[in-house]
Amino acid sequence: MNRITKWSALTIVWCLASCVSLTVNINFPAAEIKQAAENIEDAVRSGEGADGLSFNHLIDASRPAFTITLGFDVNSAYAADVDISAQSPEIKAIVESRAKRYKKELEPELDNGNLGEGMDGFVVIRDPKAHDLKALAGLKKLVKEENDDRLKMYTAILSVNKLEVSKESLEKVQELFVAAIIKKMKAGHWYQKDKDTWEQKKEEKK
Repeated sequence: MNRITKWSALTIVWCLASCVSLTVNINFPAAEIKQAAENIEDAVRSGEGADGLSFNHLIDASRPAFTITLGFDVNSAYAADVDISAQSPEIKAIVESRAKRYKKELEPELDNGNLGEGMDGFVVIRDPKAHDLKALAGLKKLVKEENDDRLKMYTAILSVNKLEVSKESLEKVQELFVAAIIKKMKAGHWYQKDKDTWEQKKEEKK
């Protein structure tokens, strides 16, 4: 009888365990990455480079990094707060590279309207047909170098901070950088509102 009771108890425990669902809900740290993006774009466009990165870590203490839920949402365990760093050697090197290119090469082309900021976080040749072959080749080379650095930076923001690098997460980072770029770009520079529409940044009212 005891053996039957024992096995019955084990069966019940197994059945309960099989009904328990494990859910991991990762909260994407958008506010922290947005702040990092603004700091990075400031450092690039001011020409300060890595010296302009004014923070080590950005933390939103009001939100857990992820939630583990057992059963039917009756018990939750919270992890440590989100911790975003833009001070890794990899990110510093990219910021340095972008800052040097911005002042010497990119800013003049943005000033004259040959290049603009795309809606996906990458720089774009606004009107390829307006340039002869030699000029167009130079612009394409510049755009490729800048956009390669930007892609490395977007990926590094995720990987350095131990966030999943996926198409979806990269698109979120790009979206946050687009907002930061528009905020930090010079008045008169062009940016894409949508695929076929360009708009010039206006002087901010004081």
